[in-house]
This record gives sequence, structure tokens and C-alpha cells, in this order.
Amino acid sequence: MTSKVAKNVPTDAPSPSPSSRVDGLLATYLSSDSVYEEVLSLIDGAQAPLSEEEVALSPDSMRKRRKKAAAESSTTTIASTTISPLSPLSPPRGKTRGLDKFHRTGGLPLSPRRSSPSPTSPSATFNFPNAPGSDDIYPPTSPMDSSPNMMRGIEMPEVEDERPKESLPRFYLKDEHGKHRRRSLTYPPEEHKDEEPKDIWPSSPAAPISKEDFLSVTKDVCGFPSFFNSSFYDRVAAASEGGVVSKNTWEHYYAKYIQKEDRNTRFFHAVAKPGAQYITRDDFVPFISALLAFHAGLEFLSEHKEFQEKYAVTVITRIFYAADKTHDGRLTARMLRKSGVVEAFTKVDLEEDINKVTEFFSYEHFYVLYCRFWELDGDRDYKISRDDLLKYGDHSLSHMIVDRIFESAPRPFGNGKGKGGRDYMGYEDFIYFMLSEEDKQNEISVKYWFECLDVDGDGYLSTMDMKGFYGVQSHRMQCLGHEVVPFEDVLCQFFDMIKPTEQGRLAEGDFMQGHCNKVSGSLFDALFNLNKYLQFESRDPFLERNKREDEFDTD
Repeated sequence: MTSKVAKNVPTDAPSPSPSSRVDGLLATYLSSDSVYEEVLSLIDGAQAPLSEEEVALSPDSMRKRRKKAAAESSTTTIASTTISPLSPLSPPRGKTRGLDKFHRTGGLPLSPRRSSPSPTSPSATFNFPNAPGSDDIYPPTSPMDSSPNMMRGIEMPEVEDERPKESLPRFYLKDEHGKHRRRSLTYPPEEHKDEEPKDIWPSSPAAPISKEDFLSVTKDVCGFPSFFNSSFYDRVAAASEGGVVSKNTWEHYYAKYIQKEDRNTRFFHAVAKPGAQYITRDDFVPFISALLAFHAGLEFLSEHKEFQEKYAVTVITRIFYAADKTHDGRLTARMLRKSGVVEAFTKVDLEEDINKVTEFFSYEHFYVLYCRFWELDGDRDYKISRDDLLKYGDHSLSHMIVDRIFESAPRPFGNGKGKGGRDYMGYEDFIYFMLSEEDKQNEISVKYWFECLDVDGDGYLSTMDMKGFYGVQSHRMQCLGHEVVPFEDVLCQFFDMIKPTEQGRLAEGDFMQGHCNKVSGSLFDALFNLNKYLQFESRDPFLERNKREDEFDTD
């Protein structure tokens, strides 16, 4: 038989695996008419009523007797059946295993827990999963799902499906009336109501509970960080008539602000003032103060109160920089949901190393921001003037853009209002400036610099707007002995990269296009940051391409 198979196989064909050969022979065996009749007899035997002798036997003895009878019948059938050999290349490996094998080959699959004897042996026997006494795998749930060659005309016995029934996930909560339908609820109210601790409440529903015992409610029920506990406890107490937190007080607050709200909305109600439609920077102060007292990574600041205050200001300002798209110093629930602020608070509660939480809370980031501000503030009045800002980055900024920063740059916290208010820059305004200067490829920084460059305020960067800024740059390059690139060449290059919607001018939306992520920063540097523009012009294009292709190169 080996020689016959070899004639049908190309000489350059790969050697089949033993499992593939066994699968092919098994498929041939199960497709014979005699085996088909045997399956019918086994099924009829399973449906036949028990004899009096079998009723007297134990279940194990009866199973062994029927198994022995099936084996004898199978041996007789196999001895009288001629099995034609198949090519070792067919069927493909992995195509006829488990229930898939049942559907594709028209036969019942072998139990995955048992080794299959060689079908070429006359004394080989097979244990079918659907035979009496075998429960290794489950049968098809419906005869309609099985192969038509095997199942046509067979009345399958009713078998109870013991497989675990998976419940479908909840699509929306019935009491929401369409609210939050397009976003998932991180903390479904039904689940957390069941998880509410029962042993923390006093026997009397009106008896107060301590802040220490209330921690499990803050963290486990509401999903807030641990350092929220004190301020959140005071918030719940303030909402009650008696000014204490009891079981009755908590159930009323829970039903109003927690039960039907998602994670971000709960956070908003916990931080914002009662009844307010937005969060201000003062609302974050008690929570950041609790973080400074709670977090192990900030313990070293406990002896430096002045730096604790600066750190809190830095964190709050960075939160508003990332979330407050309108630059008015107000965070709505919608802005909060899109910003990732809630996730950052949860992360800092779980992370021991404060510097690993690069979103808002990193102490190293605070150190760089504050030290840079301190270096520029020569007279130590906690204010930066135009002359101070000109020193930034080794005098990399032009005087024209510095004037525009003081005149038009966003100041979300109201700094600079009044007579002479725009003549200096506070620490919060400097954070906005430095974050926008170091990363010009995000939406916030693009809006920041677009307002500064839009001199006439028409919502577009015209050729005249950009030519004025580049004229100052070209004069500085000429004085330093650098080769000056004509403005027309620079303008044509950036128009080709940005592809503006309107010919001859750039709108703010043009910078938000997907292909402009890395181009916007280069354009802004060409107009007002000399050092970064010279680095861009002297770059090696082949090296830059290799860096983009190398996912491990982070320089």
C-alpha cells in the first residue's frame, strides 16, 4: 500500500505529519456505508428500552456490557471493509478536528481525550462521542447544524445541553431613557449597589459613620481614588440636613448622584460645587492637597509647604490645559469625559511611583516647568516680562512672537485683565506657553499658536501674516551667518505638506488633518523659533526616515 501511495504523490511534496495521515484515513473510514449502518445501530441501541437483566445491573456494569457489544460489532465491520488509501497531502492539517471535523467530513469526531488507534488494523475499535457511556465532548445542538450526509433520516435523541449558557451583556440601563447610550458605563449602578458593604453601617439608620469606615464606600462603591475619601465624605455630609453621614443620608445621595450616572459624571458631581455646571480650578484644591498628604511618592514634599503649593498649581493647570478646549477656566462634564482626567486620577491612586503617571501628576515634569520659570524670573517677583521671555530657549523666540504671546495668547484663569495686566505672565500662563512650545503637534498647542499668528483676527493665516513673521526670522539668520531660504520656497513647501482647503491661506482646521500631525510644528518653528527651525533644516532625511521606521528608536 505504501508503494501505491507514493506513485500518486509528487516527489517534491512535503512529508505529511502523522496526524494528517490519520485524519485522512479516518475520514475515509467514516464515509463507508457499513460504518453508517453501524452508527444507526448504536443510536437505536441507545434509544432501546432496558431489558430486565440490564435493569438489575448497576450503571457501570450495564455501560461495560454495551461497550463490549459495540466493540465486537465494530471489529466485525472493520474486518469486512476495504479501506482505500488516501494521499498523505489530503485533507489539510487542522481542517477536520473537533466539531469542525464532524461538519466537514460527515462523520462523528473522536474524543479529544482519547488516542485513536490505527484504522488500518483489522482489530481497531473507535469510541464515538455519541455512543452510550461516552461524554467527552458535546453533540451538535441541532441536527440542522450537522453534515447532511450523516444526519439525513436519523432521529436524534433529545439530549440536554449541559454547556454553560452565557448571558448577553446589558446594552443599556432601562432607567436611563437613552442617556449615555453611545458610551459604556464603567460602573453599572446595579452591580455596585450589590457590592455595597453591609457591616460598616451602625444598627441605627440615622447614626453617623466615621471617615475611616466610609473609605470602602468611596473606593469600592463609587470607584473614586482613595484620597477622595475625606472631601467626598464632607460633600455627602453637606448634602444632608443634619450635616452628618448616616445610612439614610448616603442612600439619598446615592440615588441622586451615583446610581444612574457613569464614572465621569460621578467624578464631576464629587468635584464640582453642588448645583454647578462646571468645575473651576479651586474645586480641585482639596483633592490635590489630599494627594500630597496621601501619596508615598510625594512624601518628601511634606517639609516644603511652598513647593507643595506650586506642585498643586502645576497639576491643576495641566488638567485644564488638556481638558479645557475653550480656554475659559471651566470644565464641563462633557470636557471631562473626553479628556482622560478621571483615568489619570485612578492611575495615580494605584501607582506608587508618581513619575510614572506622566498625565498631569509627574513630579519630574513639575520640576522642569517650575525651574524653567524660576530661571527666567530674574527679579523673583513671580512674574515674567517680555524681556524675560526673550531669554527662553537660548533666545530662540523672535521678538515679534513674544509680543503676540503677551497680546493674544490664551489666559484661561483671567490673568492679565485690567490695566497693564498683559504686561507680564504668571506661572499658570507660563505653563500654557511652555507646554504649547515643547509640543506643537497637538490640538491645544495648534490653537494656542494659531491665535498668536493670526494678526488680523480673521481666522486665517494669510501669506502676509506668515511673511511678516518669517521676515524677522530671515533677518536673524542673516545676522548669524546662516543661509537664508527664500520665503516663497518655504511657503510652497509647507502648502504642499499641509494641503489647505482654500488656496493661498491656512485655516485652523487645516492643521487638524491627520497627515499634518508632524508638519504643524515645523511650520510654526519656521515662523518664530530660530533654533528649532535650524535643526529642522539641517536634519538628515535618511536618518529621519529610519527613525520613523524603527519603533524602538525614541530619540
